Amino acid sequence: MSLRAACALGLALLPACMHADDSVGSSDSAASSSSSSPISFGDLTMPVEPTTTTGESTTATGTTGPGDTSSASTALTPFCGDNVQDPGEECDYGRNNSDIGSCTLACKHATCGDSLVWDGVEQCDLGPANAKEYGGCTPSCELAARCGDGNLDLGYEECDQGDLNGSGEEVDGDAACSATCRWQGRLVFLSSATYSGDLGGLSGADLKCQALASSAGLADPHTFRAWLSDGVHSPLTRFTELDLVGAPYILLNGRIVAGTSVELIDLGPRTGISITETGQQVFNAYVWTNTTAFGEAFSPTDHCKSWTSSSDLPPARLGYNALMLEQGPNFETWKNERYWTSAFGQACDLFNRLYCFEDG
Repeated sequence: MSLRAACALGLALLPACMHADDSVGSSDSAASSSSSSPISFGDLTMPVEPTTTTGESTTATGTTGPGDTSSASTALTPFCGDNVQDPGEECDYGRNNSDIGSCTLACKHATCGDSLVWDGVEQCDLGPANAKEYGGCTPSCELAARCGDGNLDLGYEECDQGDLNGSGEEVDGDAACSATCRWQGRLVFLSSATYSGDLGGLSGADLKCQALASSAGLADPHTFRAWLSDGVHSPLTRFTELDLVGAPYILLNGRIVAGTSVELIDLGPRTGISITETGQQVFNAYVWTNTTAFGEAFSPTDHCKSWTSSSDLPPARLGYNALMLEQGPNFETWKNERYWTSAFGQACDLFNRLYCFEDG
């Protein structure tokens, strides 16, 4: 406490206060340079205010100490996307970084195998899964063979009409191809096996078709029926899906036999039923039918005793499956006379084939 302050607190009778006003300047100056020891007046001890050295005045600078957040400016931390290639970055195009562009959002150069598809450069990119297998993405980031590329990949596809897949359109006499590269239609095949007239009845003949279809791995083998009649029953009465709309009868190679059952009966097949369930082509083969061009029973008696006999008599009606050359007068006769289903009779002890139709 200064002398003037002490005097103001009621110590005015002290001798020192007598000259307080006269010595303000000198006493204050002296006090400012004195130590901070207390001043004693008999039994009264007064504390003295601490003083600071005023040798040189200091001014504010731009420097800051630890923990001081009042700095005039703060440096920006580098980051991916700041349009500056910083250490550790392969590239940085700022806002133009893109996972479909040449510089990714991770500031890495786009490359085949990074699981990102570089637009306009790569067709695909499955990263570590890139491979040449069907339906995949090659190690060079190009699409591998797949459904829809317009190329038939045996073992994977029944058909591939490229952009027309799934359109429902027939192409050059072939059935429409689905979006999954499967023919759209009902299969018809010539049995690879031959049989005597003892087929086990109509139901036995159907079972033979179904067994062949199952052995060949065809879909829904239980739906196949033999194009066969006894004295009473015929395809017109036995087939349950004879008039299925939008499902033509087709061979295993997609060739259309007939667009509808009405076409098959009215005009005959467009092509011979010359392909077996295994894909083998067979021409000039005889087929058990006893069925007319109209899908009805041909004879009430000539059917190997309802297809339960292998006797040499009486004969049963046969069809003639196909000609290798499907043009010219012979083919026209075969087609117009419906020889495919009704050509001539033969004894039941001989071995012939069956037509198997998908019915469903």
